[in-house]
Amino acid sequence: MPVVLCLTVVLSVGIGVAAAYASIFSILFALAPSSRPQSAARPRLVLVTSQNHASGD
Repeated sequence: MPVVLCLTVVLSVGIGVAAAYASIFSILFALAPSSRPQSAARPRLVLVTSQNHASGD
């Protein structure tokens, strides 16, 4: 009897955690496009030839 009770509790908690995880991520994915700024292409990082040395001075 205690094994069945322990298994039931563990399964119930696991299902609850999985359901909470899925609901939080579905809410985040649903709201992500509206909170992201609609901008042009991302700026590119350019290495300037005069500043391509690593110096500690």
